[in-house]
Amino acid sequence: MTNHIVVGFDNSPSSTEAVEWAAFEAVARKCPLRMVACYDFPVAAGAGAAWISGDVVRLIEESTAQAAAAALAAVASRHPLLHAEVDVRPGPPRTTLIDGLSSTDLLVVGTSSHEGAAGFWLGSTSRWATHHSPCPVAVVRGVASRGNPDRVVVGVDRSAASDAALLWAADEADVHGVDLLIVHAWDYAYAGVDTHAEQVRDLTRIDAATVLDRATEAARERCGVTVKDVLVEGRAATALLDAVRDGDLLVLGAQGRGAIAAGLLGSTVNDVVEQSAVPVVVVR
Repeated sequence: MTNHIVVGFDNSPSSTEAVEWAAFEAVARKCPLRMVACYDFPVAAGAGAAWISGDVVRLIEESTAQAAAAALAAVASRHPLLHAEVDVRPGPPRTTLIDGLSSTDLLVVGTSSHEGAAGFWLGSTSRWATHHSPCPVAVVRGVASRGNPDRVVVGVDRSAASDAALLWAADEADVHGVDLLIVHAWDYAYAGVDTHAEQVRDLTRIDAATVLDRATEAARERCGVTVKDVLVEGRAATALLDAVRDGDLLVLGAQGRGAIAAGLLGSTVNDVVEQSAVPVVVVR
C-alpha cells in the first residue's frame, strides 16, 4: 500500500510531466500527493560568495512557490478528485526529495528530455533517487508517460528486490485493472563450446523457466488481473526494453543477487532508465 506520493518539481517540462503522471497515480491509488519544489542558492566566485541577502532569498523562495502553485492548480483542474499540497524547501533536490520518505511512499521524478547517456547524466536527480531512495522511485519521461498504464511489465530474477518489484507490479496492475507481463531473462556465456556446455545451457534454461513459473504463480495469487509471462535468452536490459510498448509501465528491482549480481543489475537499472521511453519504477 502506498501512503503518500511525492513528486519533484523544478518548473521544467520533464518535471511537469512527472507531476501529471503522479496526479494520475495518486487519484488511482486514492492517496495524497505532495509536490516538493526545491530551490538552491546561486554560487558566485569571490570572497562574498557565501553571503546572499535576505531579499534575494525571499525572491527565490517566492518565485519557486508561485511556479509550484501554478503547476499544482493546473493539474488539479484536470483531476478534481486529487488531494495535493505544495511543499517548498531549500536545498539541492537530490537530497531534499528523499528526506523524510518512508518505504511505503512513492517518489516520482522527471528526467532530461535529451536522449541517451547525456540525457540521463543531465537528469542526475533521477539517477541519485534510484540509488538512494528508501521507497520505490518512478522515473517519468515524455508524452509516453501520460495517463494510466495500458499494461504493467516487471522484470524478475531470484533477488529480494525482484520479489518486492513483483509484488509492487502486481498491486499496480490491480489498481489500474490492466494486464501484468512478467519477464525473466537468462544467458549462458559458454553455449556452443562443447557437448557438456550445451547440456549445462539446457539446465540453465530449465532453471530460468522454474524462476519464471514461481514468479507467475506468486503474481496470480497476489492480483486479480490477467498475468502473462515470457522467458527471454539474452541481456536483462535488452529483454525488458524489447518487451515494453507505448503506454506500458516498467517495474524492476534495484539490486541483484550478491555483490557481482548487484553490480550487474545496477547496470541493468541504469540502462533501462536511460533508454526507456515509458515510465520506469525501481523498487527496493
